[in-house]
Amino acid sequence: MEMISLSVIGFFSGILSGLAVGGGTLLVPALILVLDVPQHQAQALALTTFLPVSAVALATHFKNGNVRPKLAFLLALGAISGAIGGALLAAHLPGPLLRKIFGLFLVAMGGYEIVSKPKKS
Repeated sequence: MEMISLSVIGFFSGILSGLAVGGGTLLVPALILVLDVPQHQAQALALTTFLPVSAVALATHFKNGNVRPKLAFLLALGAISGAIGGALLAAHLPGPLLRKIFGLFLVAMGGYEIVSKPKKS
């Protein structure tokens, strides 16, 4: 049963990653609620799966002409610094607090998506 749950969670997490929504928005809560994985481990697992999944999504989006390499490089520089800082901070936070922060983030992003107006293309 656990293997089936992992496969289903991974599949839908991959779809969200490919859509650039972020597979971790599903992966972290699913690991915690369905498989009883501790918060720190769930977030670490989500980040670990991010590497190969994002490589596939990047290759697909690059092939379709959706990537601006210079902009992506500059964003990556900032993201790397933020990732280091965030990982160091998360390592020092208790699991229950980290879980609340992650939950607030998900609620805030959901609220933003509800009230934001779509951009005209």
